[in-house]
Amino acid sequence: MDWNKVINNSIEILQKSDRGVVLMDMYNNILTPEEAAFNKITVTPFNAMALIQKQFAALGFDIYKKENRIKMIALLEEIDKLASSRKSNF
Repeated sequence: MDWNKVINNSIEILQKSDRGVVLMDMYNNILTPEEAAFNKITVTPFNAMALIQKQFAALGFDIYKKENRIKMIALLEEIDKLASSRKSNF
């Protein structure tokens, strides 16, 4: 599994979650409550954060550690600053 896929899946999970709960059908597709009701699909509720944590843990990143999240934000901000300074120099 690559980082891009995990990040995209995490965003999708959060967008389709309802107060931290996502609904999954028997094929592990994430559905909104509206989609499940309209299409009359049987779903099972799951903890959205547990699904996201499991995906990141498979890549060796513990998102529950606040220290890790802070360091990741700092890294991304430094990359953005470096990229913008390079653009202004050319």
